[in-house]
Amino acid sequence: MDRDARDNAIIRDMLERIDDSAEINQRALAKELGIALGMTNAYLKRCVKKGWVKINQVPARRYRYYLTPKGFAEKTRLTAEYFTDSLTFFRRARQSFDRLYTRLEEQGVRRVVLCGADELTEIAVLCALNHRIEVVGVLRGDGRPDAIGGAPALDQITPPTADRWVVATTTDTAKTYAHATAKMSLESVVYPDLLNKMLGSQT
Repeated sequence: MDRDARDNAIIRDMLERIDDSAEINQRALAKELGIALGMTNAYLKRCVKKGWVKINQVPARRYRYYLTPKGFAEKTRLTAEYFTDSLTFFRRARQSFDRLYTRLEEQGVRRVVLCGADELTEIAVLCALNHRIEVVGVLRGDGRPDAIGGAPALDQITPPTADRWVVATTTDTAKTYAHATAKMSLESVVYPDLLNKMLGSQT
């Protein structure tokens, strides 16, 4: 995710939280948004400066946050943009994995391990259902034991054998690829062409 997209995501979530509850404070906002308190304060100041949020002081040195009409319109715009971008991403990712899986089928590949733990990994699992490709499991890389799309999380130390390892993440993509190629031969690690720009210099 680039910086502009990240900023928009944080602001969208912030406006949504404030719209849901004017009683929320900065500490609670920071926790819900998953960012530092200082960064939360900076984003709030930006929203106030843009005229999206109004702050009123109430007794006991507390503050209440309100969305202005302009803020509500911005929240609506960012939400619509998010869903449009998400649908576009899903379509591109699905087509990219369809191309990859078709090529792997032609090579006689049947069993793959996915490397990653984000929405691209989920799409990779779903797309495999339309091909003669079995997803043995997922090397999450984040230490969590949760399955992804029904595909079990695998032991990082002794993963099961598979014909190919497939890099399927937009999070720490280069690091994930480097880890995979350290475990497997270069020829055994593949990725969808959607990730070409991220990994072109790695191969």
